[in-house]
Amino acid sequence: MNAIFARFRKRARCRLLMQQKIDSQILALISLIPLAALVFDAASGHAGRLANPILLALAATFTRFGEADWCLVISLVLVLEASAVSHLAKTLRHRCHALFVTSIGVYAFLTIALSGLCANLLKRAIGRARPNSFLGAGPFDFSPFSSNARFESFPSGHATTIGAFCMIAALLVPKYRLPFAITALWLGMTRVMVGAHYPSDVIAGLCFGAGFAWIMARLFARYGLVFRTDEQGRPVLRQRLQKLAPAAPKDAMTGVDGGQPNRERVAPARCPLTELA
Repeated sequence: MNAIFARFRKRARCRLLMQQKIDSQILALISLIPLAALVFDAASGHAGRLANPILLALAATFTRFGEADWCLVISLVLVLEASAVSHLAKTLRHRCHALFVTSIGVYAFLTIALSGLCANLLKRAIGRARPNSFLGAGPFDFSPFSSNARFESFPSGHATTIGAFCMIAALLVPKYRLPFAITALWLGMTRVMVGAHYPSDVIAGLCFGAGFAWIMARLFARYGLVFRTDEQGRPVLRQRLQKLAPAAPKDAMTGVDGGQPNRERVAPARCPLTELA
């Protein structure tokens, strides 16, 4: 009994330390927003967009990755394809995995759509002027609820989508989280290169999008969808991703290829997603 209580105390202490670590990381990221506003925004406003036409064209091309429509289309196609595969699957195991992939598509669609909607509402409520108005009023000109796109700079909507997408990718493939973070930073800063946002707008958008994706992952984990919460309180995938394709059923006596007999009894597969229904 003492060993059981000791295990629970150790797990609770680990969760507390992890939560404190996450809180400190969030605080450090949020502190970058006013720091960038005070140190870099004025210099960015004076410099304007890139002067080199080749670099400007490249930045204008890569900044389109921050548009939410392609993310929504891909996630919707993933939902439809995985749903079709779940109906065509011959075994419970493949049907369960197809439903799991469907849940991933739903998670991605809701995260991208809702984070973008919230960012648009925030930027209208805050009403910060864009860099093209820098010469008139500087980087701290605000006109809340003006219904004018010139006063919808903070936070960056493109950076929000990029932050959310890269956090989703990092949660799905955690071993590549550092490359995803670097990619998010570079793609987000293209908004500064084309003169559409200040650096603090981009940092705020990246943090908001990534944080929104993290919160949505925790919410899905609470209901047993896509993610589960590990011992440190982090959302991790409930199962490994596999190739999405309907497969023929395995024969308990002949095996996969119909060759040598397999005399081991096959235990019935369990699907947590179907059990939730």
